[in-house]
Amino acid sequence: MLDFVDALQDTGIAVTAYTSRIGEQTASLPFEVVRFDWGESQRTLSELPLYRVATWERVKAYFRSGQETLIEHLKSHKYDHILAMWALPSGWFAYKAHKVTGIPYSVWSLGSDINVWAQRPVAGKMIKAALRHATALFADGDELAEKVKRLSGRDCHFLPSLRVFNYQMLPIPREKYFLYLGRIEKSKGVIDLVKAFSLLKQDIWDYRLLYIGDGAAVPKLKREIDRLGLRGKVHLLGRAPTIEVINYLQRAKALVIPTHSDSIPLVFGEALQTATPMIVTNVGDLGTLVRDNKLGFVVQKRSVKALHDALVRVIVSDLDIKAAAKNLLERFAPAQAVRSFIEYVNANHR
Repeated sequence: MLDFVDALQDTGIAVTAYTSRIGEQTASLPFEVVRFDWGESQRTLSELPLYRVATWERVKAYFRSGQETLIEHLKSHKYDHILAMWALPSGWFAYKAHKVTGIPYSVWSLGSDINVWAQRPVAGKMIKAALRHATALFADGDELAEKVKRLSGRDCHFLPSLRVFNYQMLPIPREKYFLYLGRIEKSKGVIDLVKAFSLLKQDIWDYRLLYIGDGAAVPKLKREIDRLGLRGKVHLLGRAPTIEVINYLQRAKALVIPTHSDSIPLVFGEALQTATPMIVTNVGDLGTLVRDNKLGFVVQKRSVKALHDALVRVIVSDLDIKAAAKNLLERFAPAQAVRSFIEYVNANHR
């Protein structure tokens, strides 16, 4: 969201970010960052194993420290508005702080908060409370905005999220590999993808599959690679700096987004910037965007066969999405998102 913050600052708005403290903070950012401690030094809240009893003590500590630290900070600093990224936990923090300080807030839903956590009993109640008391509601997809509207009984506006590559794209030819970019989690379809890839006739098509990212499903994915006899064909590259991500995206035959539940993941916008064809599951707004704009192929989620068929279709086709990607990027530009945000907040301020 750094590009959204940059666009906000370009309009003359001063920005402070509030987040949890994870690991050593070495990056220098062009705005103030306030962090809260919660007893965990290496993992984010989403990376904690929920099947362990000790995890729930960590979760309670996270929410307690998150809202208390925010309220104390707001009591001694003046802010005009709070924008919560995700309805939970950030929306909940903003809602609790609003009750104490009166500072208005908006919520920007980004997928898993609504698609997953809003369906859980306790988390769902917290999300509904955060949504119903906000000044304005946003979502990074049209379908997600409809879900927020049904959940809250209020209007919700599309607000795109995009990480901008400040890099001159080069006319590099596509190579014989498929790319997955994101968290290595079962819910992201990473196991479906490797199974689909294993069905390719490698004696005919000599392709590789590359995973960039990290997550809880890495051990399971490694076991699946060994079980399918794909060592040397499937590579887990871990996390990569932005410049390497760009290079891999520019060379990939296609980016595969096999997620089971998402709105419009950030990697979608990154593939647009490198004009990389996509294979996506028909979830959230992904299917509609790819299908309507002819950006690649859309498949049923959790279907190994459908994924395999799409891999073959990419291999035998010669997709060029440059013009379509350029047109769509204008709708996703951070400056446009900031204009929409300011307009709707001002219209709904109360």
